[in-house]
Amino acid sequence: MANINYIKERIEDLKREYPELRKEQDYRLFTLLCLKYFYFNDVDDIDPTDLLDKITDGKSDGGIDAIFNDPNSDNNDMVIIQSKYYEQSDLTVYDAVAELEKMVDTIQNIDNCKVSAINEQVVSAYRWAKSSMEENGAISLAFFSSYKAKSTRERNSIEKKLTNKYSKENSEKQYNIELNLYNEIQTQIETVDSGKLCVDYDQLEIDRPNNCLRYEESIIVNISAMSLQQLQNRRGNSLLGMNLRYYIKNKGVDDGIKATIEKESENFWYKNNGIIIICDDFELDGKYLKLYDFSIINGGQTTNRVGRLDIEKDFYLQCKVVKKKGTTQNDQDKFAHSIAEATNSQKPIKKSDLVSNTPEQLRLNERLRKVGVFYITKKGDKPPKSYYNSYTYTKIEEVGKLSLAAVLQMPGSARSSAQRMYQNEYYYSIFGSEAKEGVIADALKISYYYDNFVKNDLSDRGYDEKTVLPMIKNGKTFQLASISFLCKIVYGVFKYDDVSCVLDDTDQLKLTLRKMNGMERIISNKIEDEDKVFYQIFDKIGDEVLGYCYSDALDKAYNDKRTLAPSDYLKSDNTYYRDVIKRLWKIYKNDDKLKDSISMICGSKN
Repeated sequence: MANINYIKERIEDLKREYPELRKEQDYRLFTLLCLKYFYFNDVDDIDPTDLLDKITDGKSDGGIDAIFNDPNSDNNDMVIIQSKYYEQSDLTVYDAVAELEKMVDTIQNIDNCKVSAINEQVVSAYRWAKSSMEENGAISLAFFSSYKAKSTRERNSIEKKLTNKYSKENSEKQYNIELNLYNEIQTQIETVDSGKLCVDYDQLEIDRPNNCLRYEESIIVNISAMSLQQLQNRRGNSLLGMNLRYYIKNKGVDDGIKATIEKESENFWYKNNGIIIICDDFELDGKYLKLYDFSIINGGQTTNRVGRLDIEKDFYLQCKVVKKKGTTQNDQDKFAHSIAEATNSQKPIKKSDLVSNTPEQLRLNERLRKVGVFYITKKGDKPPKSYYNSYTYTKIEEVGKLSLAAVLQMPGSARSSAQRMYQNEYYYSIFGSEAKEGVIADALKISYYYDNFVKNDLSDRGYDEKTVLPMIKNGKTFQLASISFLCKIVYGVFKYDDVSCVLDDTDQLKLTLRKMNGMERIISNKIEDEDKVFYQIFDKIGDEVLGYCYSDALDKAYNDKRTLAPSDYLKSDNTYYRDVIKRLWKIYKNDDKLKDSISMICGSKN
């Protein structure tokens, strides 16, 4: 029988905090709980309606309870969740494998357009998430259950069966498999709710009393694998609070660690780099290493594998214990981050983590604060309560995507290849001294308005469901680019003639479009019912520009006997350069309402 009292309490907390959730069944709120704490935990205040929109369970759901793009991934990876809320039930290996097989069958059927037996919400959510992935994006299948495993051996048996199933039999289409049972869920909730990046106190066992190599105030010791396993089982992800990433599955590395442990554990010390711990303080007490306010900042995979595998005979591994340096808390935090960055630089961490503490990011952080935007650059940062609107706080990735669209006029890249923001050609225009904090703040607000427009204002507009509606649902970056384009003309950054004469020269066109000159804002004027003014603009551009262009492209595709999905049409910047700009200018010149709306935004009387 599962012990779910803790999880039930958290579900009841959700109902108390968000009255609109009280009508939901507990099994759906369990899924919501997993979404909130495992994927959307970077800000204190979530919008429960937004998370509910990601939940797909119901009749004919094909075993899929939620689909979304992982907001913490570099490539907008897709996450597909199956969650089981057991009140009085055991979970067997065969149950878990059967659920995973059902999910994979559903995915393959959608990919092969065999969707008659699958509900429309699942099909739509899957296709949307897949189209939003970037070129190198991955698909993760995550299984959550409130079941409490009887032992580490039982839990590992379930994970092993799931992982092996889809690394061997699905060689052409592998998935990242994630398993989270009761203990992992409880640990994750406690870690997020505490807001702590460190474990207050715990200890490890070393090979010999007081045996260490000292360097200044730090040491290197040999720690017992069994004691690390016990620590990992006690603390879970909270051990990695200051790491630039939590444990990321890497089959090659995991298999190597596993093979060494199982076949030659006596050589583990030689073949493994060990772990690095950073702490406020430590103490050697005989065979025990006592740690205070500490975190593992390198060695997440080692820690996870040692924690999960069956260890028949104890062995030892290296552990570097680094005591924080600096006279102030800020100095100590910067020192800890620099060590984490340096020691993880060869690992698959997020690019945003590697730049989070660079001078240009710190300066942009200060400039954005002056225009009322809290800039989250690294894990652990949380906006104060005063930044209560979602457009008043942001992350590196969001700034990059919005700037690719609005400033650099690359809406296709912003939608499908956002990693370009880290290329030197674009990075400093987005994040460096030439970046305009006022433009970023306005782009955040326009993005917020657009999300509300799509969410709340489409049902009564009578859009064509084949052409216009897909463009509006998928076309936010193109809308942002279009609005910014018109505003640049009104502000005198360039003239349309400057653009039209280089439309056939993509390189020169890009250089022209990305100009900002003295443009400090997109929105320069205080407007009554500002959101409604933008709704009118979104409507006009979505219907008469994007919808028109896509309809024309569909006709051409039909004549060429090929298909053209909305997501494919919007993946390329060339769509914007080739089709949208000319149509946008034509509509703008001949539509007084659109002209007036843009002039109102810019504070112009033209």
